[in-house]
Amino acid sequence: MVEKAISDAEFEFANAKVRVQAECDFQALELPGLKIGPFSKGERYSLPLWVALELARKGVVRLVEPAELSVDELIRAHSRETRLSRGLAADLPNDFYPRLRRLLAKLREEAGRDPSRLRELDRVQHMARDIVNVRLKKVISLASSVARSPLTRKYLTPEEELLFDTIGDLADAWREEVVGNAGGCGPGSRPRAR
Repeated sequence: MVEKAISDAEFEFANAKVRVQAECDFQALELPGLKIGPFSKGERYSLPLWVALELARKGVVRLVEPAELSVDELIRAHSRETRLSRGLAADLPNDFYPRLRRLLAKLREEAGRDPSRLRELDRVQHMARDIVNVRLKKVISLASSVARSPLTRKYLTPEEELLFDTIGDLADAWREEVVGNAGGCGPGSRPRAR
Protein backbone atom coordinates (compact mmCIF):
# COMPACT_ATOMS: atom_id res chain seq x y z
CA MET A 1 0.00 0.00 0.00
CA VAL A 2 2.81 2.43 0.91
CA GLU A 3 4.88 1.45 -2.12
CA LYS A 4 1.88 2.02 -4.38
CA ALA A 5 1.19 5.48 -2.92
CA ILE A 6 4.80 6.52 -3.43
CA SER A 7 4.85 4.96 -6.89
CA ASP A 8 1.66 6.85 -7.80
CA ALA A 9 3.15 10.12 -6.53
CA GLU A 10 6.30 9.46 -8.57
CA PHE A 11 4.22 8.71 -11.68
CA GLU A 12 2.25 11.94 -11.29
CA PHE A 13 5.45 13.91 -10.73
CA ALA A 14 7.19 12.38 -13.77
CA ASN A 15 4.19 13.27 -15.93
CA ALA A 16 3.70 16.79 -14.55
CA LYS A 17 4.44 19.61 -16.97
CA VAL A 18 7.69 21.55 -16.55
CA ARG A 19 9.02 24.57 -18.36
CA VAL A 20 12.01 24.07 -20.66
CA GLN A 21 14.01 26.24 -23.00
CA ALA A 22 15.13 24.87 -26.35
CA GLU A 23 18.91 24.80 -26.70
CA CYS A 24 18.71 24.12 -30.43
CA ASP A 25 16.21 23.84 -33.24
CA PHE A 26 14.51 20.45 -33.11
CA GLN A 27 12.17 18.77 -35.56
CA ALA A 28 8.96 17.22 -34.27
CA LEU A 29 9.19 13.68 -32.97
CA GLU A 30 6.07 11.54 -32.84
CA LEU A 31 5.70 8.66 -30.42
CA PRO A 32 2.52 6.62 -29.96
CA GLY A 33 0.13 9.01 -28.25
CA LEU A 34 2.69 11.82 -27.89
CA LYS A 35 4.09 14.49 -30.19
CA ILE A 36 7.28 16.23 -29.07
CA GLY A 37 8.27 19.48 -30.74
CA PRO A 38 9.10 21.10 -33.00
CA PHE A 39 11.28 23.47 -30.95
CA SER A 40 13.01 26.71 -31.91
CA LYS A 41 16.27 27.58 -30.16
CA GLY A 42 15.72 29.99 -27.26
CA GLU A 43 11.94 29.48 -27.05
CA ARG A 44 10.24 28.08 -23.95
CA TYR A 45 7.86 25.12 -23.89
CA SER A 46 5.97 22.91 -21.41
CA LEU A 47 6.72 19.20 -21.44
CA PRO A 48 6.13 16.23 -19.14
CA LEU A 49 9.10 15.97 -16.78
CA TRP A 50 10.24 12.56 -18.07
CA VAL A 51 10.37 13.91 -21.65
CA ALA A 52 12.15 17.08 -20.54
CA LEU A 53 14.80 15.06 -18.67
CA GLU A 54 15.48 12.86 -21.71
CA LEU A 55 15.73 15.85 -24.03
CA ALA A 56 17.94 17.70 -21.53
CA ARG A 57 20.27 14.70 -21.35
CA LYS A 58 20.62 14.92 -25.15
CA GLY A 59 21.23 18.70 -25.05
CA VAL A 60 18.00 19.58 -26.88
CA VAL A 61 16.45 21.54 -23.97
CA ARG A 62 17.32 22.72 -20.49
CA LEU A 63 14.91 22.76 -17.59
CA VAL A 64 13.99 26.29 -16.53
CA GLU A 65 13.66 25.02 -12.93
CA PRO A 66 15.41 21.89 -11.68
CA ALA A 67 13.38 18.74 -10.99
CA GLU A 68 15.04 18.28 -7.63
CA LEU A 69 14.60 20.31 -4.48
CA SER A 70 17.37 22.83 -3.87
CA VAL A 71 19.33 22.66 -0.63
CA ASP A 72 18.01 26.15 0.20
CA GLU A 73 14.40 24.95 -0.22
CA LEU A 74 15.17 22.01 2.07
CA ILE A 75 16.71 24.31 4.69
CA ARG A 76 13.59 26.54 4.63
CA ALA A 77 11.26 23.53 4.91
CA HIS A 78 13.39 22.13 7.75
CA SER A 79 13.27 25.43 9.61
CA ARG A 80 9.48 25.76 9.24
CA GLU A 81 8.65 22.17 10.15
CA THR A 82 10.95 21.89 13.15
CA ARG A 83 9.89 25.29 14.56
CA LEU A 84 6.17 24.52 14.48
CA SER A 85 5.29 22.60 17.62
CA ARG A 86 1.77 21.82 16.41
CA GLY A 87 0.16 21.50 13.03
CA LEU A 88 1.69 21.14 9.61
CA ALA A 89 3.44 23.86 7.66
CA ALA A 90 0.91 25.11 5.14
CA ASP A 91 3.35 25.62 2.31
CA LEU A 92 4.99 22.22 1.81
CA PRO A 93 4.35 21.56 -1.89
CA ASN A 94 2.58 18.39 -3.08
CA ASP A 95 5.71 17.36 -5.00
CA PHE A 96 8.04 17.81 -2.00
CA TYR A 97 8.94 14.14 -1.53
CA PRO A 98 9.62 13.29 -5.21
CA ARG A 99 11.80 16.41 -5.45
CA LEU A 100 13.53 15.51 -2.17
CA ARG A 101 14.30 11.99 -3.45
CA ARG A 102 15.84 13.53 -6.58
CA LEU A 103 18.01 15.87 -4.50
CA LEU A 104 19.24 12.97 -2.39
CA ALA A 105 19.95 10.84 -5.49
CA LYS A 106 21.87 13.72 -7.09
CA LEU A 107 23.97 14.30 -3.96
CA ARG A 108 24.68 10.56 -3.60
CA GLU A 109 25.87 10.47 -7.20
CA GLU A 110 28.06 13.56 -6.67
CA ALA A 111 29.48 12.12 -3.41
CA GLY A 112 30.29 8.88 -5.27
CA ARG A 113 32.42 10.86 -7.71
CA ASP A 114 33.80 13.37 -5.19
CA PRO A 115 34.15 12.24 -1.54
CA SER A 116 34.41 15.88 -0.40
CA ARG A 117 30.64 16.06 -1.05
CA LEU A 118 29.91 13.42 1.63
CA ARG A 119 29.58 16.05 4.36
CA GLU A 120 26.86 17.92 2.42
CA LEU A 121 25.09 14.64 1.65
CA ASP A 122 25.12 13.73 5.35
CA ARG A 123 23.77 17.18 6.32
CA VAL A 124 20.98 17.00 3.73
CA GLN A 125 20.04 13.44 4.75
CA HIS A 126 19.86 14.54 8.38
CA MET A 127 17.54 17.46 7.53
CA ALA A 128 15.39 15.18 5.33
CA ARG A 129 15.01 12.66 8.17
CA ASP A 130 14.13 15.46 10.60
CA ILE A 131 11.37 16.73 8.29
CA VAL A 132 10.00 13.22 7.69
CA ASN A 133 10.02 12.38 11.42
CA VAL A 134 8.42 15.66 12.49
CA ARG A 135 5.71 15.45 9.83
CA LEU A 136 5.12 11.76 10.58
CA LYS A 137 4.45 12.57 14.26
CA LYS A 138 2.13 15.42 13.32
CA VAL A 139 0.21 13.40 10.73
CA ILE A 140 -0.24 10.53 13.20
CA SER A 141 -1.45 12.93 15.89
CA LEU A 142 -3.90 14.66 13.53
CA ALA A 143 -5.14 11.36 12.06
CA SER A 144 -5.77 9.75 15.43
CA SER A 145 -7.78 12.73 16.66
CA VAL A 146 -11.50 12.17 17.15
CA ALA A 147 -12.20 15.48 15.44
CA ARG A 148 -10.24 15.17 12.19
CA SER A 149 -10.68 18.34 10.21
CA PRO A 150 -11.17 18.10 6.44
CA LEU A 151 -9.06 21.27 6.25
CA THR A 152 -6.07 19.23 7.39
CA ARG A 153 -6.02 17.41 4.04
CA LYS A 154 -5.00 20.51 2.14
CA TYR A 155 -1.70 20.56 4.08
CA LEU A 156 -0.87 16.92 3.28
CA THR A 157 1.20 15.60 0.42
CA PRO A 158 -0.27 12.61 -1.48
CA GLU A 159 2.07 10.25 0.40
CA GLU A 160 0.94 11.70 3.74
CA GLU A 161 -2.76 11.40 2.81
CA LEU A 162 -2.39 7.61 2.70
CA LEU A 163 -0.87 7.64 6.18
CA PHE A 164 -3.54 10.03 7.46
CA ASP A 165 -6.41 7.87 6.15
CA THR A 166 -4.88 4.57 7.31
CA ILE A 167 -4.05 5.81 10.82
CA GLY A 168 -7.44 7.55 11.09
CA ASP A 169 -9.33 4.37 10.14
CA LEU A 170 -7.20 2.27 12.49
CA ALA A 171 -7.68 4.73 15.37
CA ASP A 172 -11.45 4.81 14.81
CA ALA A 173 -11.66 1.01 14.73
CA TRP A 174 -9.50 0.72 17.85
CA ARG A 175 -11.61 3.27 19.76
CA GLU A 176 -14.79 1.43 18.75
CA GLU A 177 -13.42 -1.91 19.92
CA VAL A 178 -12.07 -0.52 23.18
CA VAL A 179 -15.07 1.53 24.28
CA GLY A 180 -17.79 0.91 21.66
CA ASN A 181 -19.10 -2.14 23.50
CA ALA A 182 -18.96 -0.42 26.88
CA GLY A 183 -21.88 -2.40 28.26
CA GLY A 184 -20.38 -5.79 27.53
CA CYS A 185 -17.10 -7.59 27.49
CA GLY A 186 -16.20 -7.29 23.85
CA PRO A 187 -17.57 -8.89 20.69
CA GLY A 188 -20.76 -10.74 21.50
CA SER A 189 -20.80 -9.22 25.02
CA ARG A 190 -20.69 -12.65 26.61
CA PRO A 191 -19.09 -12.71 30.06
CA ARG A 192 -16.28 -15.17 30.61
CA ALA A 193 -16.86 -18.23 32.78
CA ARG A 194 -14.80 -18.24 35.95
